[in-house]
Amino acid sequence: MKISDVEIGEDVPELAVRVMKVGHPRIIRTRTGKKTQLTEVLLGDETGTTILTLWGFREAEDLAAGKIIKITDGWAKEWQGKMQLTLGRSGKMEEVPDDGTIPSTREIIEENKEDKHIK
Repeated sequence: MKISDVEIGEDVPELAVRVMKVGHPRIIRTRTGKKTQLTEVLLGDETGTTILTLWGFREAEDLAAGKIIKITDGWAKEWQGKMQLTLGRSGKMEEVPDDGTIPSTREIIEENKEDKHIK
């Protein structure tokens, strides 16, 4: 599956992407009043870019730009007019070796110049 195949409101069974940028974690309050950490991660492949929203302390601790991750059993939703991915309760994320099948960060930026996440 590629980013362009992901549809809002649908499961994301498996998606391998390059980490483009890891946002600064922020502490927020949930609807129930609990404090948690929210980290947004810009992901990309040759077909587009999207944001992965990670909830919880230390969830994005090992992520860095350039790494390849595989998301399994994720979920796509819309937030402020843009598609976002989330792991939900059952989703998993793992770093996988870079076998050269996903373009470099520079190539992804070049191929997706018009993408609203890159601006």
